[in-house]
Amino acid sequence: MCSRKGQLLTKRTKRFIKGIRGYTGMLQYVVWGITFLTLWLTIVWLNFLFTQKSTPKLKRLPKITFGIPVWNEEKTVVRTIQSLLEADYPSHLKEIIVVNDGSTDGTRKVVEKFVKAHPEVVLINKENGGKASAVNDAIDRATGEFFAQIDADSRIEPNALKQVIPHFADKKVGAVISRIRVDEPKNFFQRMQRFEYVMSSMTRFIMNNFGTLTITHGALSTFRTSTLRKVGGFVRDKENITEDFEIALRLRKNGYAIVMEPNAISYTHVPSTLRTIWRQRIRWSRGYIYNMWQYRGMVFDTRHGLLGTFQLPVNVLAVALLIFNVSLISYDSMNRLSKFVFRSFTIPDYFFTQITSFPSLREFILARNVQVMLPVFVCFMLGLYLIVFAHRMFNERLQKNVLPFIAYTLVMPYFSTVNWVSSIAKEVRRTRRTWR
Repeated sequence: MCSRKGQLLTKRTKRFIKGIRGYTGMLQYVVWGITFLTLWLTIVWLNFLFTQKSTPKLKRLPKITFGIPVWNEEKTVVRTIQSLLEADYPSHLKEIIVVNDGSTDGTRKVVEKFVKAHPEVVLINKENGGKASAVNDAIDRATGEFFAQIDADSRIEPNALKQVIPHFADKKVGAVISRIRVDEPKNFFQRMQRFEYVMSSMTRFIMNNFGTLTITHGALSTFRTSTLRKVGGFVRDKENITEDFEIALRLRKNGYAIVMEPNAISYTHVPSTLRTIWRQRIRWSRGYIYNMWQYRGMVFDTRHGLLGTFQLPVNVLAVALLIFNVSLISYDSMNRLSKFVFRSFTIPDYFFTQITSFPSLREFILARNVQVMLPVFVCFMLGLYLIVFAHRMFNERLQKNVLPFIAYTLVMPYFSTVNWVSSIAKEVRRTRRTWR
């Protein structure tokens, strides 16, 4: 009887091992495919990393209107306005319009008090209608040749404006964006985002050189006022909760380019808790899905050049690869865990041997699947190079970002995957989109 049970156990073990080998073989081909795509995309990006476009010289200083949409920003709005007043730009060529979008805190009183001492600042009070409607009110009142939109939790460096305006010498330029830095990161979550913003700045820099940039963020995005009015201002669709992405896509659809000026630096406050980060990213993801669907006709459209034939498809592919990769890694981890548990129960002393013995370096290397590990190692080294390069390019101290980088690398892919899956599910169910 015991012998028969032993034979059955042996057969099950063999089937289990055979299944594991089959799974490992399949995994190898999947890893090859993903690695090939990753290496190809990285090489394409690296080709444009060192391409620096020349910036035309500033011939004259035009008038700029600043639109600041405000909703419950009593703690930061004055600092935002102050940074604009202190900018290295003639005061008579700056028009500042603050639009209070139905704030329920002390924002209105704070701004009204500030305006009394600074009559050059205009305050518009309106009922809550969303950020886009507030920006549109400022556009309607604007008298400047250029319109700069800046959020009430952001500020700019004094020389930012003189770095931005020269790009508009090219009539095809519809918007110029600044490089964003995290403003005074205090806790670990904010320092982790600091690392993220450095890397996203590099990505935008590459896209800028590639000619496929499609973002006009709220930290400082400058437009030609006539162009904004020509395309209809900011989106008036209340369902759209990422107006900065939508106006960028609309400008690109109408044949305008978007440029990033890395030397024009702005600062923004970022969420300080995991819950607020989650809510922010849900809004970003849902807004991204919504706008990509609204402008799906641009994908693979050759009339939009590399943006249509390369960048937009890659944007969709990147999300799919993230979800697939994290799911694959999670499945592989669970598979290894189940194999460990199975062997611990079926092989005598296996559990204690595994947790008490440590392989030598040679044994560790020989135990690795070189065909899988080599391309993964190459991708890792290229990624590490990009991280070092980004910090050097933007004069950021990498030493301050080591621990946030490790946490970001280990945690953020899983966080982002769950966030994307949740956002997709919400969009499929058509749950109500909220700005906050």
